[in-house]
Amino acid sequence: MLLLLLLLQLQGLLNISGATTASTSNYLEVKKGYIMSYNGNEGRANWVAWTLSATDIGPVPRSNDFREDKYLPSSFQKADSDDYKGSGYDRGHLCPSEDRTAQFYLNQETFLMSNMIPQTPEVNRGPWKFLEEYCRKLAKKGYFLSIYTGGIGSKDRLSGNNVPIPTYCWKVVKYDNQYICVWIPNTHSPNKNWRTYEISIDEMKKRTGYRF
Repeated sequence: MLLLLLLLQLQGLLNISGATTASTSNYLEVKKGYIMSYNGNEGRANWVAWTLSATDIGPVPRSNDFREDKYLPSSFQKADSDDYKGSGYDRGHLCPSEDRTAQFYLNQETFLMSNMIPQTPEVNRGPWKFLEEYCRKLAKKGYFLSIYTGGIGSKDRLSGNNVPIPTYCWKVVKYDNQYICVWIPNTHSPNKNWRTYEISIDEMKKRTGYRF
């Protein structure tokens, strides 16, 4: 556990929920390209965090290798790519594929289903995507970003394996002593401008209960 916490510190990331490898609902998982707190009872990540700089963006193409995360404990509830079929929801990346294009294995890792939440196509391909693109523009300008994101609430569940469909999708971006915080309703008619959904870091702490 101490080694995992040291790895987080070296990556410039915070364990915002006090996740541990002893918990089933707040399980700490350190991947090669990002970290997460996973809820093994619900079958979804509580949050995913990663850093982003210009060196993370390269020529590697999108692998599209959606698959179950078999690195998590076998007793945990997990989603499979087929669980989303016919649901009307996208497999919405938490750590984006495009943020990990320097190495093929890092891009592949972003397609683990533990890194997905059910998002409406309008959110996933709208304000969510546009904020991701903005973050990469900042990285290319030389900024070093620490990013935390997740889904919260449950307005319904996927019929395949009961994975919750989040009511809101949230993201916190820290760079140059600044914060960008968004709280986006997971609906079919979002505003495409992600700035519409900006809130303060204090409000984000209050709504999520996390320590950014």
